[in-house]
Amino acid sequence: MIVVLIGVGLFKEDFLVMKEANSGKIIWQKSNVEDLEFAIEYMHSVEKTPVWDYFKVENGKILLTGTRYESYGAGLPYLQEYDYIVENEEFIINGIDKVLDNIPVRVSDFAKHKFLVEDKEYKLYEMTRPQNLLIIEVENVSELAMLTRRIKQWLRN
Repeated sequence: MIVVLIGVGLFKEDFLVMKEANSGKIIWQKSNVEDLEFAIEYMHSVEKTPVWDYFKVENGKILLTGTRYESYGAGLPYLQEYDYIVENEEFIINGIDKVLDNIPVRVSDFAKHKFLVEDKEYKLYEMTRPQNLLIIEVENVSELAMLTRRIKQWLRN
């Protein structure tokens, strides 16, 4: 038992974590995230059409791999240096592979932000209050540290 506890406490691994910026409250987490692909879907504020941003965890970092949207309008990219295609009346940019330290998401009732991972859809606008800033990042921590954090969070609520 002691060996198991020491192992859980000493060995670190990468977790993909989504937490509230102000409180640090974790609202979603997952371990074993190498090569994990996920997306954030939202409604564009001007065009009022859906936008999907695609990401992948690679070598402990988050990569923005692509984006897809239905309307070419204000604030939506047209990037010649990437694979840019039009398919089924959607604009798709692939091969971006931009490394990000984290992903800040200002959740809104209008944009209806969703987090899509492993065939699951998490409605962020229902998981936190409107206008709350969420941070999605990779954290390299032990299972014990992550469990301790969740227990402390649970005790505060």
